[in-house]
Amino acid sequence: METSLTSFKTQLREALLALLWRQWSALGVSGHARPAAPWLIDPEALLLISTVIARHDARLFDEILDWLQLNADSLNLQRLARLQKDHALGDATVLAAIAAQLTREKAHPKWRTLAARTPAPASTTPPRPLFPHLPAIGHGDATWLAWGWQRPPAEQRGLSQVPSPDQPATFLFKLRALFGLQTRAEVIAWLLAHETGHPAEIARATAYFRGSIQGLLNELAASGHITALRAGREKRFGLRHAEWRFLLTWPDAGTFPRWLPWAALFSLFQRLWIMLEHPRLLAMSPTVQAIELERALAPAIVPLHSAGLWAMPSSAPVGEAAVTSTVDQIRDLLRQLRIL
Repeated sequence: METSLTSFKTQLREALLALLWRQWSALGVSGHARPAAPWLIDPEALLLISTVIARHDARLFDEILDWLQLNADSLNLQRLARLQKDHALGDATVLAAIAAQLTREKAHPKWRTLAARTPAPASTTPPRPLFPHLPAIGHGDATWLAWGWQRPPAEQRGLSQVPSPDQPATFLFKLRALFGLQTRAEVIAWLLAHETGHPAEIARATAYFRGSIQGLLNELAASGHITALRAGREKRFGLRHAEWRFLLTWPDAGTFPRWLPWAALFSLFQRLWIMLEHPRLLAMSPTVQAIELERALAPAIVPLHSAGLWAMPSSAPVGEAAVTSTVDQIRDLLRQLRIL
């Protein structure tokens, strides 16, 4: 079992870094990753997971910082905070240090509130290396040291670009350019990826409050381009996809981009990452390992199953068989995301 989990840990690390490179490159980060798959990217969830995973690739991390210098104002900080809270996603101190770096030259002033809401670590707490795989060199960047992280000064190469509107991966940025950095973009993207939806369902998927989504959907329905259908006490909203096909501006575009529950996916991957990094994991019995895997999976099963990404097992194996079965299911999930 030790060999199985050890190899899976390496496989998961390589797959997640490949996924981050692919998604950030699709958004305009300088790199040579394979093209992103035909579903839209959730930029706020992507940034949050990157505060944990991208630290294991210093070049990727600094290219993300370079991209943010150009594109930070295209992110929705309210939604970022909601995703972070609801999914326990990302590292708050790394995110605060990113915000502090973005604002130290009087750029991106909205990000100051993000840094201000996160308490800095006590001055007596020794800093940790931001890049665990690299040796600490010199005294480090003062901005990052203030948040408990040691790293050399980041060099901004200025090679990043704004997201291209003509690909499925950046569809949300296209809608934000049209409708603003508010709830409308996510709601319309979700409706274009589905037949119909209930306000509570859409609120959970988009990381906004149900009341806000209900009010917005009623406003949109008044335009005549969003439909409202009542079935008993339930009111469902949809749209006529043919009316919105003018948004399909990339080659061979047949359908609107698929909406994946990226926050749930990334939160699962983060929990798995932390679990596999635990120094005593391999010494645990298969039964305890299976329990830890189940705990990591539990919050994500419902949204992943609803998205067609997770099959409920017909039987419940125990011990070593449960570990093997769960690892195989996660590998299948990675294959569905085209990173394995």
